[in-house]
Amino acid sequence: MSNRTKLLIGLFALIVLTVEWAQPVKAQTGPSDARRVEAALKPASIEAGMSRVFHLRDGNVISGTITSVEKDSTALIQTADGILRVPSWQILDEMVDVVKQDNTRFVGPVLSEDDYSISIKTPYGVVVILKADIQSMDRYYGDQKVSWEEEKQRFYPAEELIDVLNDPTAFPLQPHTVYLSGLSLGYGFTEDFMLRTRFGDDFVADLNLNPLFRFFRRTTGTSETSIALGINLFSRHLMRKEGNRYSQWITDTSTGNHLDQEGAVSMDSVLVQPDKKEFFWETYLVLSRRQSLPSGRGKWGWHLGVKTNALVLGKPELASGYEWDRDFAFPYRAWVGMDYDLTKRLKFLIEVFADNGHKFINVGDTFESYFSDDTPFSVETQTGDYQPLDLDFGFVYALNDALRLGVHFQSPYLVLYWKW
Repeated sequence: MSNRTKLLIGLFALIVLTVEWAQPVKAQTGPSDARRVEAALKPASIEAGMSRVFHLRDGNVISGTITSVEKDSTALIQTADGILRVPSWQILDEMVDVVKQDNTRFVGPVLSEDDYSISIKTPYGVVVILKADIQSMDRYYGDQKVSWEEEKQRFYPAEELIDVLNDPTAFPLQPHTVYLSGLSLGYGFTEDFMLRTRFGDDFVADLNLNPLFRFFRRTTGTSETSIALGINLFSRHLMRKEGNRYSQWITDTSTGNHLDQEGAVSMDSVLVQPDKKEFFWETYLVLSRRQSLPSGRGKWGWHLGVKTNALVLGKPELASGYEWDRDFAFPYRAWVGMDYDLTKRLKFLIEVFADNGHKFINVGDTFESYFSDDTPFSVETQTGDYQPLDLDFGFVYALNDALRLGVHFQSPYLVLYWKW
């Protein structure tokens, strides 16, 4: 081969290499990057019922619930400030990159989210991840990233209350959740229905059921409002307990004293049938609202309720020389309560209530009544300081995902229950 031929072959090889090197380098992106680019370019997948924070392409952020989607793909979003009409192409898809505690990883768009879980659509199906199982989670609105460090600045409370101190809220137990406290046992059947029983009364043959039904619920991206009706039904209720509860309304006609005073005659001597057991009921209506704090760090809620019972129709018969006060015509309890997240696991609770059956009971009498033989695991005493208007406050702490411990300043003083 001549030198000229070798020179031509070398020049040709040099030209080929130069052309190859001049080609643009293709960007290397992982699956999550490709998904984020795709999400930034296409309209969001939306449907009626979605309730979350919606990030828009023009920088607006809307918190609310999609009530409907019109034919031109315009979403009607109910917010605290009214109904907004937002074209679907303006809404950015929300995606997450989640790593669980066992290092399982899921990447995909968010279908729904609440305080306890997040639902993600993957190429292989929909997965629902409990937030307690998340090790880290980066969130994307289109191509805008919210890192896990930023995400942790917000938090969802470890506990959503079904009671504020001694009174119920309008929020039932989560579906398939078991509840056990020092006074009752309960189960959440659906999002709007739960059932409890006071096992202390069950142990003395007063079988009882305490259903709560939520018949109104309205949610937005940052708040939830509920109204619920509760009924407590007792099959063989010891009426002496009600005599003790309302002893301040029974008068000894010979002295003019009420039976809640120290040294008063025992209720066994006052009732014609002190051991009588009969069907008894209580009913209440409660309105509750909870919403996110402006900082995003937890929530606060308020609760308003009213309650009455079967004594409105008739009262236990009294022995000669004793009578029910004429002013006691309608047994009632009304309350306004508030709960506030101090940290992810610690709640502050406060309640103001009006109750014409309420007496302040000291700690010693509370424990004596709770462990008594004839009415175990309940607190009703004949004596005490009658206070028809009173307040209470305290704290509840989530020790772990199941156990809650709390204290407050009215009977029964201690709060201890499990939810799982």
